[in-house]
Amino acid sequence: MRGGGGVGLAICIAGACAAPAEQDPWRAGAPPAAETVGWIDERPVTYGDVARYLRTKEPEAFARGLEGLVIERITLGESRPMGVTVPRALVDRETSKRMSDWERNVRAAAAEQTGEEVDPALWLQRVAGASLAELRSWVQHHTEVELIQDRLVRYEALTSARVEISLILVEDEARARELVAEARSGEFGALAKKRSIHPTAADGGRIPGALLPLDIANAEVRDALFRAKKGEVLGPFATRSGEKAPFEIYRVDATLSPRKGSYAELAKEITRDLETSPVAVAEYERWRTRVLVRHGFLVAEGGPD
Repeated sequence: MRGGGGVGLAICIAGACAAPAEQDPWRAGAPPAAETVGWIDERPVTYGDVARYLRTKEPEAFARGLEGLVIERITLGESRPMGVTVPRALVDRETSKRMSDWERNVRAAAAEQTGEEVDPALWLQRVAGASLAELRSWVQHHTEVELIQDRLVRYEALTSARVEISLILVEDEARARELVAEARSGEFGALAKKRSIHPTAADGGRIPGALLPLDIANAEVRDALFRAKKGEVLGPFATRSGEKAPFEIYRVDATLSPRKGSYAELAKEITRDLETSPVAVAEYERWRTRVLVRHGFLVAEGGPD
């Protein structure tokens, strides 16, 4: 799943794993806030109760859940008219892998906590009131959505102007200027590993995936990167105003022109690309921000890291 987590059960518990299409609040009428989803001491618990509790007690979880729903609907809304699909065999194979991982994690957790063997199906029924078939249906749906997202991420990148870069981040301007000179005459990756304080230092400063213009909030940096030639070292650029702001140094690893073509025309190329280079978490996160901006949920912001 996105972010490296395991199979989650929150939606299964609160929403009985899947709501019928005619009850979908995104398609007709108001959300079923008064619909009962469970009972506590013989008192009904409604969707509204769950939402209010999460919003009040777990605002971060509430925001993540709401954002996930928004991203899913955007994914399906954008992919359908484009004809983006995923082979059923691939969805089934990935779903089976995730279910196996989940069962293995349940058994391992039970062994560590109680020292006893546990039947994942029985555990699921007791904890969530759901069957393995219901969980698999939920996992299969979200697996398909994520595989569609992978194709949207790569199609948008392929049909946009983009740049691939490496980055060195240092704490003061004087040191940054020294490193610019070294980087122009030496090995950028080695310097990044030794001197950069950015999380990509271990990878020689390499930023995963290609950056689109909207991914770079700083207009000065954006203009410089998209005008530069391959191999050019740029900077230093202040990350923000203030005396202690870190400074960025960039190397342009590739500049790529947009391809022309519908998704159907580029689908085979995208599939091959995903097989050799799966979508990185950072690449997905940049796409997520772009679609939220595009659909009016966020003000344009972001950066190359």
